[in-house]
This record gives sequence, structure tokens and C-alpha cells, in this order.
Amino acid sequence: MQSHTGELEYRSVTVETLPVLIETYYQVWPQKTLYHDCLEKPFHPEDVTNVSWLIYHHGDLVGIVGVYSFDPDESGYDSGRSIWMDHFAILPKFRRQGFGRQVIHDVINYCQNLKKPKYFRLDTVYYAGRPALALYDQVMTLREDYTAEDTLDKCQHYLIYSYSLDGSPIQPWNNQRLDLGDSDHDLIIK
Repeated sequence: MQSHTGELEYRSVTVETLPVLIETYYQVWPQKTLYHDCLEKPFHPEDVTNVSWLIYHHGDLVGIVGVYSFDPDESGYDSGRSIWMDHFAILPKFRRQGFGRQVIHDVINYCQNLKKPKYFRLDTVYYAGRPALALYDQVMTLREDYTAEDTLDKCQHYLIYSYSLDGSPIQPWNNQRLDLGDSDHDLIIK
């Protein structure tokens, strides 16, 4: 993937660079679970809808991002029409410099070039004053509350953001189950 401005370099995570992704992930989210699916991506480089990148600016690692899709035959999902942003983070010392906005636009551009998914989506946790939400509100088109799962922390407010990749009207996610808190898919590596 290339940056739309050419300032950022996206390096696909490989089996060899997977430890860098893991270290960066836990640097940003020390208490969060790293899902098994994220760890599997480097072992399937041919799958362009399930990929992770290390993001560099002038040789410095500034963040991580990935995309994933559900298998079309998974019940409850939208038959492969959505591609989701995964583990998006800009390292603290590089925040508030415009990198986050650039990454989201670059990932959207990547997904548009795939010409298969209709919608780009992301799930996130809401809390007042969170800077990422202001960015998502500016870039993404639709914001929905997400309450479909009984395994989620009831003290947190979850959101789904959506963006049309082909200019067509967005079909809302409509609170379909995502298995965000399903421990069968979790793998903690520290």
C-alpha cells in the first residue's frame, strides 16, 4: 500500500516482523487482547482483505494498522460486503501531527482499490474526549451504537463507523453480532 501523500511507508507485516507488531500493539494497549486472527495474517500474504501494516515516517515506526474481512459464509455477516479496520494505532509521540487522518484515508483508498467490498467499517469504544472519535466523526460517514453482545463490558459504550467505498448509500450494520468479546478467538501474547 502506498500513502496518498507519499510521506508514510506501509510495510506488510511478515512472519519475521510479527514481533514488531506485537510489541507495538502492547505498547499502545498493554491490557488489551491481541486476537489470533491478527497473528495469522502474516502466514497468508495472498489474502489482501486480511493484512496488517507497520507504518513508517522517514524510517521511524509511527504506528500500526490492518484490515480484515469475514468469510462470506459466516452467518450473521454481510456476505463479504464489508472490510474492517483492525488494530489502528499511532504511537503517542507521533499523535496530533496528522498521521491518523492520513492513515485512515490511505486504508480507505487501499480498500477502494480492491473493488470488492462496498463498505469500510471499524468498531471502537466510546469515551468522552477521546481524540480518535473526533477523527472518525470527520472521516467516516455513519456512526451507530453497538450493543449486540452480552460478552462485552457493559460499562463501555461501543460504536460502529461505516464509509461507502463505491459512493452508494451505506447499509447500516444494524447491530449485527461481531463476536468482539468471544474468548474462543483470543490469544494473548506478552
